[in-house]
Amino acid sequence: MVILLIVFVITVMLGIPVAFCLGLAALIFLLITQEYSLMTIPTLMFAGIDSFPLMAIPFFVMVGFLAESAGVLPRLVEFAKSIVGRLPGGLAQVNIIASMFFAGVTGVAVADTAAIGSLLIPPMIKEGYPKGFTGVVTSASSVMGPIIPPSVAMIIYAYVGGGDVSIITLFLAGATPGILIGLGMMGIVHVISLRQHYPISEKRYNLMEILAKMKSATLGLIIPFIILGGILGGIFTPTEAGAVAVAYILFVGILVTRTLTLRVIMKCLLRCFITSSAIFMLLATSRIVAWILVSHQIPAKAGNLLMSITADPMLFLVITLTFLLAIGFFIEAVATMIMLVPVLAPIAATYGIDPHHFGLLFVMTVQIALITPPVALGLFIVCRLADCNIEEFFKDIWPFLFWIFAVILLVAFFPEIALWLPRLLGH
Repeated sequence: MVILLIVFVITVMLGIPVAFCLGLAALIFLLITQEYSLMTIPTLMFAGIDSFPLMAIPFFVMVGFLAESAGVLPRLVEFAKSIVGRLPGGLAQVNIIASMFFAGVTGVAVADTAAIGSLLIPPMIKEGYPKGFTGVVTSASSVMGPIIPPSVAMIIYAYVGGGDVSIITLFLAGATPGILIGLGMMGIVHVISLRQHYPISEKRYNLMEILAKMKSATLGLIIPFIILGGILGGIFTPTEAGAVAVAYILFVGILVTRTLTLRVIMKCLLRCFITSSAIFMLLATSRIVAWILVSHQIPAKAGNLLMSITADPMLFLVITLTFLLAIGFFIEAVATMIMLVPVLAPIAATYGIDPHHFGLLFVMTVQIALITPPVALGLFIVCRLADCNIEEFFKDIWPFLFWIFAVILLVAFFPEIALWLPRLLGH
């Protein structure tokens, strides 16, 4: 196991993509130990991606790219402006509300960051917001993407976590914490904007104008209802829900907004292929590592070690969440889930922790990696869009980081915050 760890750490430090770090670590381990045939590698890699539920990933990714290109996102932004544009820090508040809306469409944080950032960062800077603050609001609010359903991260967790985890239950459990994060961020923006005298939109919307904006935004708002309503109603599976959502947004973009041409659709497909292939490569190579760990009983040994330290489930959760937070400084969210869920989920079960409660906490915590360097994919996206440096970014990020982690701790100590909705709906 030491060989596996050393190779992985060295390759990560060299800047090699994590998917290849996992594959190289497993390959070198098998070459040195000669415990198993190298023929197991392709078999395990194929087994790592040979799953019908995983087909939902490219569908949900594609929905996000198509929604952006079909003109759905600008309509959501205009609706958000009509609701919160007059609040202190109006455009920053719009940014957060738009992220909440778009989270219900894509379920991919990086897609939310890029799409909303390209749309709102330039006008925010033009209105006088500091570049760093615009980047902070955009990247921090995108954390809601994998928490508010639907969520690609939850699909991955449910697959890696095994048969005890239901995708729809995870989806429902994420709704309340995701909204809490968004509302808290709006409060933070309100306070900062009052102190710094950030601009307030001069345009007022009457009730009829708000209703008109809502009607226009319905094209996008209906997507999460199609997905969740169809799954809850037993009409289709999460994978089929993703396919239906793609069909719906194609219909909207081609026949309603008329912005989706063949050229645009092909560009969206290419972006979808690139994003999805990175996730599937991680799933494939991590399956080899997971198999090696299980064959050497590492999860069981780790569980026994933790049980010898503490028998308190709450202390276990605090230790685990702190560990995941630290890991997020070096490894991005999907890689962390794929590597550590097979180890930590069985241990959580021995403590009697609800698998969906633990799964939600896991997904929420690893998303912080989006805004904590050196990985910080969200940080690098917004710094490029806002033309700001890391120092400007970090001046304003701390209140948002503390609030995200505060919500995680609230959910950890009070599981009903998350689990009331799935239980209410019979899940």
